[in-house]
Amino acid sequence: MSRLKLPFALALSALLHALLMFWPAPVDQAAPARPALQARLQPPQPVPAPEEAEASPLLKDTRAEQPVDAPPAPAAVQAARPSPAASARARERAQRQLNRHVFYPQEAVDRGLEGEVKLRLLLDERGRVIEAAVLAGSGHPLLDRAALDAARQIGRVDAGGARELLLPVVFRLE
Repeated sequence: MSRLKLPFALALSALLHALLMFWPAPVDQAAPARPALQARLQPPQPVPAPEEAEASPLLKDTRAEQPVDAPPAPAAVQAARPSPAASARARERAQRQLNRHVFYPQEAVDRGLEGEVKLRLLLDERGRVIEAAVLAGSGHPLLDRAALDAARQIGRVDAGGARELLLPVVFRLE
């Protein structure tokens, strides 16, 4: 008896499915026809004319409004900026230090990935890297991560007093 249960259940299921597929649909329950969608463009709304502005200029010279006998404002003390040559030498030193920590990932070598990553390093007053960010990626996240890892490993940079450095990291296969 247990051997007949499965074939009987399959035959009964097939019969029920055949009845449902070929049973005639009631005629009076036909779906009502929907009207076709129509669309049209509205005419553009007229733009109201701008009101006449006063005859005052867009840029106002506020220096003329200050009293003439007012004492001059104290000169702001500017931090000593390094000369362009000194900042270029500091950038070169930082670049050499960064290049010592750059590691070309083996997976990137295997896949033939190349590119250039531009990094922005923020330094504290003693030259320690407190933040590293990718300004322009190489197009390959693997190379971008490798450049960021190298920047985080630098530690301290002698940047000549600069608080921010923009350094490229070039990944090229030879």
